[in-house]
Amino acid sequence: MKMLKYSAFLFLLVSFTACGPRISTAKQDGVNLSRFNTFAYLPNTDIEVPKKNYGDEDVNTLVIKTINANLQDAGYTINTNNPDLLVLVSTKIDFDNATTANPVYASYPYVSGVSTVSPYYSNYYYTGFASYGDIAGYDTDSYSYKEGTVIVNLVNRKTKESVWKGATSESLYNENQADAIAQLVNEIFQKYPLVEKSKK
Repeated sequence: MKMLKYSAFLFLLVSFTACGPRISTAKQDGVNLSRFNTFAYLPNTDIEVPKKNYGDEDVNTLVIKTINANLQDAGYTINTNNPDLLVLVSTKIDFDNATTANPVYASYPYVSGVSTVSPYYSNYYYTGFASYGDIAGYDTDSYSYKEGTVIVNLVNRKTKESVWKGATSESLYNENQADAIAQLVNEIFQKYPLVEKSKK
């Protein structure tokens, strides 16, 4: 009887795990993530998830706030003038309907003359973003993700190389609760070595 209950528990656990989002991450070889101390954002309108608003806070602001909380759990602090790490957040969008003509807000890669930053970045964005240039080997692998998938890229500001990248298989478009949106982002960072270590 005990064995039957144990088997049933394992089945439920496996089923629950299988239903959760699949998280994919990549870390640059030989990089010690604990040697970084500060971060700021490279503003990017490609994070925008339209038609999602929860009270006074839209989903885009919620994503940024959740990332902030996770990076602070990892021991980092915000420094907008001279950050060690630059955070580039993007979502897989519908490229057939997307437009890059006359952008209102700064979007990576940056277009000359566009310097206005989307308000959901608040006071968290890197002040030198406009002249930062290209990230070495930058590629969001856009077509391998679902529409609305969140992709978080952490970049060494000095070398312009990605040191860690995380993404979830789930789409933000499928979530109707603010808590579920935050949980998707949290699950990406559960795979970040320093956050994972801090939870133990």
